[in-house]
Amino acid sequence: MADNEDKQAAKPEKSQRPLSAEQATKAAKDDKKAAIDVVLAHELACQTYDFDKLDSLHTADSRGMEESYPQPFEPGARQSYQADKDAGVRIDYHPQDAVAEVRGNVAWVTITLHSIWTADNPVGRAMIGGEWHATFVESFVLVKTQEGWKIAFGHTSQLPADFGAEPDYRAAHGGMKLVKVPEDGPAGKAGFKSGDVLIEYGGRKIDNYIDYARLTHVYSEGEKVMVTVMRGPEKITKEVTLEQMR
Repeated sequence: MADNEDKQAAKPEKSQRPLSAEQATKAAKDDKKAAIDVVLAHELACQTYDFDKLDSLHTADSRGMEESYPQPFEPGARQSYQADKDAGVRIDYHPQDAVAEVRGNVAWVTITLHSIWTADNPVGRAMIGGEWHATFVESFVLVKTQEGWKIAFGHTSQLPADFGAEPDYRAAHGGMKLVKVPEDGPAGKAGFKSGDVLIEYGGRKIDNYIDYARLTHVYSEGEKVMVTVMRGPEKITKEVTLEQMR
């Protein structure tokens, strides 16, 4: 009788049995979706200035990094968005391409965020330069808590507006050669071609790739830039409408 009792006691409970491969796959998919949903809720809370909701999606010691060293998420985030809200700035986020990886109780989510910032009053329009279009790539580290997934760290980087040309990075001086200019890109639509040598961008002299790289964040998506190239002995100047990076 004692042996039977020992065997019964040693038998694992049903809830302790390892998951089957099918169950494990489903659980992983559920975790990925849940983590992505938290990130999407974060973006919506930012867009609608729902600060209480925003705080509920983060751990108490959550940190963020945007054009800075890592810093506590609050109160910096609230102060930044409060300034936009007070100025009447409207934010229209369009998240896409969300990808998640889960390892135990830690998840990593990255998402591309197209955005349009508008305002009706002078103060708000002055803050964003009339109307601002920008694309961000955001990465989040989430941890699983008793309340579900919460954001522990977030990093945001802004993509430069797309000029639509692949440069020759090796050119040391004399302009920046455009190695590849797709016809359906901004530069191609303006009439520029592969082999053209960029010498002016927005009225500023371009002697090499570094000169151009310094200007990539000066202009936003949708803005028009006057561009001058040399095509053999011919100097050509055209207006390019910058697009969002793809």
